[in-house]
Amino acid sequence: MLKRTPLYDAHLKLKARIVEFGGFEMPVQYTSVIDEHMAVRTKAGVFDVSHMGEILVEGEKSEEFLNALLTNDVASLNNGKVQYTIMTYDNGGAVDDLMVYRMDENVFFLVVNASNKDKDFEYIKNHAPAGVKVEDVSQDYAEIAVQGPDSLKFAEKLLGPMNIGRFCFKILNYDGATLIISRTGYTGEDGLEIYGPSEAVVKLFYGFVEAGITPCGLGARDTLRFEAGLPLYGHELSENITPVEAGLTAFIKFNKDFCGKDVLYRQIKENEGKRLIGLRLKEKGVPRQGYRVFFGGEEAGSVTSGNFAPYLKEYLAMALVRLPKDIMEDYVGRDFEIEIRGKRLKAEAVPKNFLKALRSKK
Repeated sequence: MLKRTPLYDAHLKLKARIVEFGGFEMPVQYTSVIDEHMAVRTKAGVFDVSHMGEILVEGEKSEEFLNALLTNDVASLNNGKVQYTIMTYDNGGAVDDLMVYRMDENVFFLVVNASNKDKDFEYIKNHAPAGVKVEDVSQDYAEIAVQGPDSLKFAEKLLGPMNIGRFCFKILNYDGATLIISRTGYTGEDGLEIYGPSEAVVKLFYGFVEAGITPCGLGARDTLRFEAGLPLYGHELSENITPVEAGLTAFIKFNKDFCGKDVLYRQIKENEGKRLIGLRLKEKGVPRQGYRVFFGGEEAGSVTSGNFAPYLKEYLAMALVRLPKDIMEDYVGRDFEIEIRGKRLKAEAVPKNFLKALRSKK
C-alpha cells in the first residue's frame, strides 16, 4: 500500500496530479512542469519532499564511524553545518548519496533518498559499532523545500531573519514547533529545506502558497536538478556507478579510510572506467535513460538522464561513456551522437553543470 505525506490533502486541494514515487503518492505537477520550473528559476517555488528519509546517528564514536562509512570528511564538519556525501560499498559503487547535518559534537542527522531509506538504515545500522545509536526518525519529520532567487525573501516574511550561510542550518521555533532550516536544495538555485513536525510544516506550506510562492511537483524538481547537472540515484549513481565515474571526486576525501577507497583511488590514478559527461543536442530530440551514445562512430556508452531544459531551452543529456584515456579529461567541445528512435542525432559535449555553463549564453 502506498504511503502519503502529511501534505497529501493540501496537494488535492491545490488540484495536483498525483503519481507513485518511492512508495508514496506524490504530486508530479499542479499546473505544468514548465511553468513550475520557470517559477523556481525566476522567483520561487515550494515543494513537498516529506518522502525523504531521516536517520539519526549519535554516540561517542559516531563521527569516527560515519567518517569510515562516507566518502566526504565528516570530521571537518562543524556544528550547524551541512555536507553532501556518498555512502559506498567495498567495490566503490554507491549505496546512496545523502546530506549530513552535524547537530552536536556526537549527533548527526542524515537525509537520504526516499527509495533507499530502508536499505540505507539497515546498512548503517549493521555497520555501527557498540555505543553508536542509529535510529530511523523519518516519521517524526515532514519536509518542504523553498527554492528560487526570491526564496529567502519569502521565508523571512513568515519566519523572520534567516541569517543562514550556504550549507549551514539553524534551529527555529515556529508556531510552538521546532524546525530545522538549512540553506540547501536540489534545483541549482538558492533556497531552504525545512524539517519539522507535520502540523507546523503543513501550516508553513500553506503560508508560502498564500504569500505567492508557486507550489511545485516532482516533475519540475527533476527538470530543475537535471538542468543544474545534479545526480539522481538510479541514474547518475548506483551500486554499479561509482562517485568517481559520476564526476563527484570533489566529495571524496582520500586522507582517511572509508569503504571502497582503494577502488575509487585506482579509478582516478589510472583514469580507468567510465565518466559522466554532458551533451547538448544540435538537433531536436529528447534523449532518455538508456539511449545509446556514440563517439567516433563507435558505441561509447548510454544516456543516464535526458530532457528538454525549460530555462535554457536546449535538449540536453548526461551520459556515462568510456572514452580513450588521452581525451577522458578533454572531452568538452567534441562531437558525439545519441541514438533516438533508431536515428543518430548530432550532439556536442558540454560541462554537465548545464545551468552554470550555458546560463551566461542564454
